[in-house]
Amino acid sequence: MQDTLINRIESAVNSLLVRFAPVWYATQTVQNMTLPDYVPLNPLSTDANTWFDLSAALMQTSILLVDEAHGWQGLGKELEHLAVQKQVHRPLSITRLTGAKELPAGDTMAQAQTLRDAALNDQELEAPESEEVFDQQMRDIPRTLTATHREWDGRLLLTSHELLPQLLPLIRYAGARQRDAMLPATVVIEGIRQEALERIRSKYWWFLMHPQSAEALVVLFRQCGFSAISSGPLGKEGKHAFFFCNKSSQGLNKVILHLMSSKRSAQLSEFGRFLSKHRHRFRTP
Repeated sequence: MQDTLINRIESAVNSLLVRFAPVWYATQTVQNMTLPDYVPLNPLSTDANTWFDLSAALMQTSILLVDEAHGWQGLGKELEHLAVQKQVHRPLSITRLTGAKELPAGDTMAQAQTLRDAALNDQELEAPESEEVFDQQMRDIPRTLTATHREWDGRLLLTSHELLPQLLPLIRYAGARQRDAMLPATVVIEGIRQEALERIRSKYWWFLMHPQSAEALVVLFRQCGFSAISSGPLGKEGKHAFFFCNKSSQGLNKVILHLMSSKRSAQLSEFGRFLSKHRHRFRTP
């Protein structure tokens, strides 16, 4: 009976604070919230299935926001066109390939950070016997090599995965001798429209975090009268979520600054800033 009375009093006090001091209440609450860590965004692995698919995440979030009835359509449209792709025909060094979505059977290759590391660590992999054999095998590679370069994290994905068995011995040979091994390739460059990104950053806070954290913050912020929204779990695994709120409110900005200062980078990341600071252009040696 006493516990019930205390709970009622506490609930009444919280309701008053939310109504008359929402910024103070939200600030105190976010500082005391326990947020779970989100899993690493991009595990260091040659298995590209474990990498974060930014284009898919942006599209999923865009569809949600465009359908939202509370003023998020503008952000949804910006996110829809934020990612851009450009196809180029360039020589590509096969020793720079990071990973692929279809790898040979076994766990050892997926545990390596790049295909070069995987090839060098595979003691059963037979590299060419000589420079002449290497050159001939390079010439024998079909001119159908395709890859995707992700400017936002610098990873180079082999998309013509059927060539991987032929490429690995050549990667091992070239990697052991610290030399480039260039092949003509069609490369899709995945980038971000910087002007659109800066428009988003000027109007919205954009975070990456665990889906549970995003949902809890949305509930808190809306309870305090602030506009906020979550993408919900992203991708097949659903281990990440985007969280957005508007920068137009000084009170809300104060809450966000307290949130950022009280949490670790493993709990939340200011994703808009991350994208603006990370741009790895595709270059040929």
